[in-house]
Formats: sequence, C-alpha cells, structure tokens
Amino acid sequence: MTRIRKPKELGYRFPAEWEPQEAVWFAWPTREDLWPGVLTQVREQLASLYTLASRFETVRVLCPAHAQPTLLALLDRQPDRGTVELFDYETDDIWCRDFGPIFLLNEDGTECCLTDWKFNAWGDKFPLQSKDNGAPGWIAEKLGIRRFVFDTTVEGGAIESNGRGLILSTEVVLLNPNRNGEISKEEIASRLTAGLGADELLWLNDGLAGDDTDGHIDNLARFFKSDGILIADMDDPQDANYEVLQENIRRIQSFRTSEGRPFASIQLPLPDPVLVDGERVAASYMNFLVLNGGVIVPTYGQPENDAAAMEIIGDCFPGREIVGFDCRQIIHEGGAVHCLSQHQPAVG
Repeated sequence: MTRIRKPKELGYRFPAEWEPQEAVWFAWPTREDLWPGVLTQVREQLASLYTLASRFETVRVLCPAHAQPTLLALLDRQPDRGTVELFDYETDDIWCRDFGPIFLLNEDGTECCLTDWKFNAWGDKFPLQSKDNGAPGWIAEKLGIRRFVFDTTVEGGAIESNGRGLILSTEVVLLNPNRNGEISKEEIASRLTAGLGADELLWLNDGLAGDDTDGHIDNLARFFKSDGILIADMDDPQDANYEVLQENIRRIQSFRTSEGRPFASIQLPLPDPVLVDGERVAASYMNFLVLNGGVIVPTYGQPENDAAAMEIIGDCFPGREIVGFDCRQIIHEGGAVHCLSQHQPAVG
C-alpha cells in the first residue's frame, strides 16, 4: 500500500491569523431553536458583522438557498458593504471556527490546501453535528483545493498558531476522552503537528468557567506575533477563573520560542462576569477576530473594560483598525466573533 503523506511532510504550514487573508468564512443560523427569544436580533447583528468584516476583506457565508433572501434583505439595509458571497450549504450550528476547514499554505505561499478534522459537537454535547462535520469537504470541492482528511476530532477554536511552527492548546480539550477517547499528550501532539505542518504543541491546562467547549484556547491565550502571547487575566482571587488563569500565566512564562527565547507576554483582563439565565458564560476579550487591516473585538456593554481591552489589543496589532462589536446577545449561545469565523489565507 502507498503511504499517504501528511501536510508537514509535503511542506505545508499553519499560518498565523495576522498573515494576509483571502477571505473570512461564517455560517448563517437557520435553526429556529437557536438564541431563543432573540434570534431575530442576532440575525440582524450577524448581518452587521458580515458587513463590518467586508470592509477589510471578502466575506463568505454558508447559507442555504432557502434562507438567502432573508440574509440578503438584512444585508441590503447595511451601508458601506464590501464583498459578501453566499454559499448554498446548510449547517447545524454557526460556530464556523470549530467545524470549518483549517487552511494551510505551502512553503512559498503559492498554494492553499485545507485540513478536514472530525467534529463531534464539542464532545457529543449536541446531537445535530453531521452537517457541520461535512462542511470542510463541501468547501474543498466548491473551491477546488486539495483536502487532507483526518480521523481525529479537533476544533479550530482549540488550536492557535504563531505561523512559525508552534501551536498553543489546552489539556482540558485535547486530552478529554469525549473527543478521541483515551489519548496521550505525545500521540495527539504527533497527529496535530503532522496534520498542520507544525513543530511543537505548547500546552495550557484548563479553560474558563461556563465554557461549553470545555476550555478552548481562543478564550484564554492568543499569539499576537510569532514570539508574543496575549494572556487572559483577572485580579480577583475569589473568582472561579482566578487559579486557572494564574496557572496558564505561569506556563506561558516558562514557554520558549523556536530560538529558545521567552515569549513576550501581555495580560488582557477578562470582562466582569456575564450571566445568561443566571449562569455564567465564557465571555472573553480574547475572542477577537484579526482581518486584513483590522481587528474586531467582542464587547459586553462594560464601557471601561471594553475600552481598556480594545486599547491593549490595539497596541498588539499596530496599524490595524480596532473595532468593537457588541456580543451581549451572541454570547448567549456561548461564543463571540472569533468562534463565529474561520479565516482563509491568501496565496500568491
């Protein structure tokens, strides 16, 4: 039998999100049971988000034909819209970061491929998942690009790349038996580095309280340059997240770059607790979306905290426009702007 070569062997790499992008992908909510009581308002917000993102680059939305007139009507109300392309595919949910394809680039940046990992709705927490799981294959066929399929469950929000061979993730997700059964750190790291064209996996431990994903990295820590990491932080020792975040900070301070140097680290405070029906949700400013020339930052109706977070993120991405986007209703279903999106790197 011919051995199938993995992306790393073929010279592909997992680009960082601040590298040039061809487009950003979203998925439109068609299920009426999502966002009970506020779905109409959330759909209006999503149309506004697509329009905002289209100011910076092409927006591509998975939206079945029967729902496209509704979305188009909402988009037509938006001023200053750039290119928003609709693709006739219906998803189960809308968290495109997690079930969408993870795109890679070849060594000289002239070819893009996608990797297609299994999606099981964050450890089989939700029964509707087959359409989400099928999205990467459909997108690969639609775009006519090379596709690598893996029999390993991984969500895009669980991994973060510095574009230089390092991936950041959490033990609470990648080692959780609800994804891939009992698996060792070494085995999952081997699968991810081979499949994503990386060299090393850096491990944080636990996630935020109230996170349905168990603890995705995109609420905890993000690379802002190849040797710099933004870290979620808080200063209240009585808060449920305090010890988790302190441990993550300690680990990040012990990490070393590929050149053996410590990472520059900047702490980004969490918003004050956000409650939905009396339960805390995993609201985080870390769930920002980097685009060509801009960064969209989730806000939570906390003027001082929102402004401080936008200033810190702006300092990390000089030369990009920093725009806040109100996520107080979107967070009801557990995510924010990064969770909603999936970036496609530019080639050329």
